[in-house]
Amino acid sequence: MKKRTAAVIALILALVMLTGCSLPGTDLSGWLNETLSPIRDRGPQERNPDGVMFRDMHYSRPDIDRLTADVKAVESALESGAPLDRVEELLDVCMDGYDDFATMYHLANIYNCKDMRDEYYAAEYEWISTVEADVSDIFDELYYACAGSPLGKKLEEDYFWEGFCEDYADPDDSYYTDETVALMQRESELVSRYRELVASPTVIYQGEEREVFELLDELSGFSYLTVLRMYYEKYNRDFADIYIEMMRARSEMAEAMGFSSTEEMEFVFGFDRDYSPEDAAFFVSEVKTHLVPIYVWAKENGVLYSVDYSPLSADALYSSMEKVAQSIGGECSDAFDFMSTYGLYDIEPSVYKAATSFQAYLPSYEAPFIFLKPKETTQDLMTFVHEFGHFTDSYHNLGASETIDVAEVFSQSLEFLSLSHMDGVLSRSQVAALREASMIDALDTFIQQAALADFEHKAYAIGPDALTAEKLNELALQTAQEFGFCEAGFEEYYQYYWMDITHLFEYPFYVISYPVSLDVALQIYSLELQKPGSGMDKYFEILPRDYDSFMDTVIHGGLKSPFEENSMATVADVIGSTLGYKSSYYAAA
Repeated sequence: MKKRTAAVIALILALVMLTGCSLPGTDLSGWLNETLSPIRDRGPQERNPDGVMFRDMHYSRPDIDRLTADVKAVESALESGAPLDRVEELLDVCMDGYDDFATMYHLANIYNCKDMRDEYYAAEYEWISTVEADVSDIFDELYYACAGSPLGKKLEEDYFWEGFCEDYADPDDSYYTDETVALMQRESELVSRYRELVASPTVIYQGEEREVFELLDELSGFSYLTVLRMYYEKYNRDFADIYIEMMRARSEMAEAMGFSSTEEMEFVFGFDRDYSPEDAAFFVSEVKTHLVPIYVWAKENGVLYSVDYSPLSADALYSSMEKVAQSIGGECSDAFDFMSTYGLYDIEPSVYKAATSFQAYLPSYEAPFIFLKPKETTQDLMTFVHEFGHFTDSYHNLGASETIDVAEVFSQSLEFLSLSHMDGVLSRSQVAALREASMIDALDTFIQQAALADFEHKAYAIGPDALTAEKLNELALQTAQEFGFCEAGFEEYYQYYWMDITHLFEYPFYVISYPVSLDVALQIYSLELQKPGSGMDKYFEILPRDYDSFMDTVIHGGLKSPFEENSMATVADVIGSTLGYKSSYYAAA
């Protein structure tokens, strides 16, 4: 495979990862499958060709002026009538520069999340996330220049993808203008303000100023709740102010891009979804209809709280994940070997880590990376498996993430499928607990994430001019009650739960991907239950991403749409029967 082609892949996919930018009108499915196929069989020693350990992947601030000059050199060559090979050489330089930019973006984020108190990486992440909009704008202009040049068709055939010239035929179709770039930068600045806010909040406890998360780690029971309430009350207005300003910037961006709402903008421009906000709203209503009764029953009968997780150290967590990956074999085993060889993970516990887990792709090294904030229990193994599902996808497909919904299918289905590969890894009782927990977690994911999607939809519908901290709290409490997870007597806490959700601040309208993809993941798990091995076979069948969109992947994979009329009723039957739910419970209630 030519290096320039790999660089183009990295550029396109990094754009998706960094900004959520879709490529309007682009169908990458056939091109990606054809282009990636020669590399999919390469072993772990053939990726990351320089053999760089993660600990040696040092961050350095990218030279944006150099990157801009490289892009201008391509544009000048096109204008002067330079030959094709010269233009392609200059494009290679640009793509290498973008590889470096994307890699440094993710390294800044990883190191920022490793220790939220580290002012250097906090500042670097703020800087690089702010200039990212400018870089995306520069490369967007480059694509239009290439497509509109006399060499456009030859570049399409030799360098880019089929349909490239059509996708970039009219520069007036670009979403990048001075106004939208400025708003993207404003959004990035607000994300940095949000990260500063969550980095080291403090309260006065027993006459002493203490860091909240360090203190909560020491407390339990009434003392824990007391400090939690102090934290919520102290910072509620600050969180609300940032969230409302984010909403305002995003609403203005949506209007400037010609979308009717921020939600539409994120579905189309942000996540390139092939289902609509209306489909999502129907899905959320179906969750409320079919799953809330089961959730309330499970809560009232103690089923939600019946799982006891066992202690699990970081070393034991790694060892357990290794055995699971080896038992599954195939692409999972190869991916784990690669991860292990180059130290592409951080699973160490720390109260100063960001309260999140994620997988990021570092294109300069053709290397995914896993970040976990563990709880040091067996629950961490399922979190590790989830992120390792993303890692396996990224390793196999060089970071492909054309749609986040497909990526979440790979992560969530691997959680279920891994349960058949834990015998001998954990004790029988621990595996049994995780089996029960997996279905409880599935129910909880449907409820919690659908509720967040409902909260987000309603908040943006109200709009930044009418929202206040009190209104957001009221809306959050109402949502918690409607979806059945608000505990009576604890309303003062549940009104604030929205403050704890990173996705609402950093990744608007992401959360719907979790329950929608979970529907598909449960279908794959059902295949495994019906015939051992068949679910894993289906997982590996769709792993190559022959289809870049979510619904195409579902349909061509022989699975059912989550938006079918009875889809959620089927899910309710699977979850309800597993947990022992009886529909007559509500008839008698």
